Amino acid sequence: MKSIGFVGQMDNSGIVLCVARLVAQFGKKVIVIDATSQQRTRYTVPGPTSRNTEQYVNKHDNVDIAVGFNNILELKKWHVTKGEDFNDYEYVFIMTDRQEMCEEYDLNNANSLFFTTTYDLFELDKGVELLKYICASKRTDDTNAKIKVNTLIASTAINTVDSRRIDDLTSNMQIEQIGEKIELSYDEGDLSALIQNQYSNKIEFKNLSRQTKEGLAEAASRILEEPKDRVLKAVKGVEKNSSFIKK
Repeated sequence: MKSIGFVGQMDNSGIVLCVARLVAQFGKKVIVIDATSQQRTRYTVPGPTSRNTEQYVNKHDNVDIAVGFNNILELKKWHVTKGEDFNDYEYVFIMTDRQEMCEEYDLNNANSLFFTTTYDLFELDKGVELLKYICASKRTDDTNAKIKVNTLIASTAINTVDSRRIDDLTSNMQIEQIGEKIELSYDEGDLSALIQNQYSNKIEFKNLSRQTKEGLAEAASRILEEPKDRVLKAVKGVEKNSSFIKK
């Protein structure tokens, strides 16, 4: 079982679900834990479960989504009550914007950590504060430890944006950037497509921009440790609503 953290102050739920769907397309059993302050998936993911249910796991287009759980132990106990084994999951995605959830889900020891942000100053600066918290937690055990971070930016077309701000804010932190920053176009069409997914029973890709599909594929590629071109084939498989068979 591998834990994958998605931290930041932006609403990254639509993006995370798309990445999880790509990982599931490779035949992997995936659960996404919504440990954010607003728990938007309680409202944006269709399903039979009542929104008033405090804790539940919703099955949605080959991806399980857990809402209302404060730690892994609670989630494991829930699965026991259903006669299921939490350890059957191969990938556990944890998305959060809360310091306490970073600790509860031990994100400083996650197998992969993604910092998700826009260039909005609040989301960027507050998100970096979350990274600093994770770094500080990591260094309580090892003062020389570094956090390995994948940076994923949802960027709308703003000509005045200073893309160096992320580097400036993190320059004195004990982090190691993995690869190039992943940048999604996140244009009006992308936003519309992600909203449309909220009304359907599928996690769709076909209406996303090419740049965003490429970015999502790159994120899934790093998680799966699969070549990006293979993941892009999986994108086409999702679009055609067919199973991707790994060869």
